[in-house]
Amino acid sequence: MDANRCVGDSGFRMRSVILKGLVFAIIIAVFGAMAIGVSIDAEERGITVIDALGSEVKVELPVQTIVSIAPSNTEILFALGLGEKVIGVTEACDYPPDAKSKPKVGQVEMNIEKIVEMSPDLVVAVASMQLPAIQTLSRLGIPVLALDPKTIQDVLDSIVLVGKVTGTEEAARLLTQKLGKQIQDIQLKAAKAVAEEGRPRVFVEVWDDPLMTAGPGTFIDELIRIAGGENISCDAGMEWPEFSAEVVVQRDPDVIITIWQDVDNVRMRPAWKRISAVKTGRIHKVNPDILTRPGPRLVEGLSELLEIIHPGSLD
Repeated sequence: MDANRCVGDSGFRMRSVILKGLVFAIIIAVFGAMAIGVSIDAEERGITVIDALGSEVKVELPVQTIVSIAPSNTEILFALGLGEKVIGVTEACDYPPDAKSKPKVGQVEMNIEKIVEMSPDLVVAVASMQLPAIQTLSRLGIPVLALDPKTIQDVLDSIVLVGKVTGTEEAARLLTQKLGKQIQDIQLKAAKAVAEEGRPRVFVEVWDDPLMTAGPGTFIDELIRIAGGENISCDAGMEWPEFSAEVVVQRDPDVIITIWQDVDNVRMRPAWKRISAVKTGRIHKVNPDILTRPGPRLVEGLSELLEIIHPGSLD
């Protein structure tokens, strides 16, 4: 594998299932981009935006009741202080803890009848995964905002868009500003560590049978790159490729991250004893939600990856 090419190239979204430029430039781009395609009708007290599907979504203001049909969207809504207005979530919406007590409207398949009975002012969905539900609810006259972030910048875009639609623009501005500063700080620390130590090779195991990892186009791949690592599957050609144990041994990662198996189970694999990460004990288990859910906690995942890939860099 050409390491330089991997480094340079370029979640509710798994089997069962870098940041480009300086962060402040991203924040400016986010706010500039989101200003386009947004209109407010003062007479009708409504707002019209363009969502991730390219659809015009008109929402009557003020928004008082919201249904979220994806865990990442639920986290964004709560982070913007909209928890009290959330009247329905999915079975998978487990963060923040208050989200667990909200009425459930489905798991993978949504209970359309229940959502309609709730008559929410807004439903927030995922464009690439929930198109049938989005189309059905829209035909029934329920405003549906489809989000579909693919990068950290897209996550910031989504937060700003949700803020505009729900009347929490200031909260969205403050949140994205805070996240931007945290990302910039991590990026600078990672750059310093890379200059001193290089980029450790990283393997992330997302499933064990078959052995699967995170390839290009995933948040995990992007986060590893920002945190100063080299994803050994960055050239896989797909988001969630199967990877043979022999290839992992051959590519010899310096760090192994598991989001499913316990560390001891990975360490005890006989064929992996020759891997550098196993020899040095650099095997870590990380909560998958902070690496795959496109919401504010991705920055928490980025911080954790920096400490794993370049120990002591956060000090």
